[in-house]
Amino acid sequence: MSEMQDALNQILSNPEAMKQVQSLGEQLGLNKPAPKPEPKNEMLGAMQSLAPLMSSYSVDDEVSRLLNALRPFLGEEKLRRLDQAQRLMKLIKVIPLLKDSGLFF
Repeated sequence: MSEMQDALNQILSNPEAMKQVQSLGEQLGLNKPAPKPEPKNEMLGAMQSLAPLMSSYSVDDEVSRLLNALRPFLGEEKLRRLDQAQRLMKLIKVIPLLKDSGLFF
């Protein structure tokens, strides 16, 4: 076993021997980088059409700003219900955009 390790160490320490090993690997096709899978055009198109939808989801309107201003005056239960209502309002705002994009409906 140590003879094999010695032989490997000699090859690894010798630049000429390393070039020969690399050349042999290239001839066998071992040094070729693996091809990267390209994203499907359908997926790319879907992501591009979803980008404006996601940006419109994060934009606050006047009602959202009003509700956020009321937060310090609400109790824990009403804050929870307010969060649910705001999420629902954002989803309702995005549904027509999803329908127009043709992705889901």
